[in-house]
Amino acid sequence: MSNKFHKKHPQSIISQSLQAKKSIANTHFGNFKVSFQYVDTSQKFGSGFKDWQNVGLLSKMLEVFQGYCCRPLLEQVDGSKFTIYGDFPPKDKTYFEHPSTVPEDANWARIHITGSAVVAGHIVTDTFYVVFLDKTHKFWLTKRITQN
Repeated sequence: MSNKFHKKHPQSIISQSLQAKKSIANTHFGNFKVSFQYVDTSQKFGSGFKDWQNVGLLSKMLEVFQGYCCRPLLEQVDGSKFTIYGDFPPKDKTYFEHPSTVPEDANWARIHITGSAVVAGHIVTDTFYVVFLDKTHKFWLTKRITQN
């Protein structure tokens, strides 16, 4: 008797990231660009530029972006420092809410800055749109964070 019902295992974040990278890799874009058009500083676990400046993260973020701006965006997605998630994190994996200013079908991603600090946003072609300055890594909760 064959089992017609196969349990579908969820893809890992890295697999999803690499799949998203491959699906748009055939198109050639220019170098990585950054936009602050959709920055949202209104959420509880998000930060603003002054806060990041006061704790020394603003200059570090700019240095990281300077490095990324030297090559095409998709060439730099590695699933570790720079990950494309695709969809916004599920409610049990984030402390953030999807901002109304960001399109529902946005292609979400994040870039590690240093330690637990990340910049979360979405990508369109060769542009990374910064949405959240997340100094405590609450945008996409890791297994380690959810078990504490």
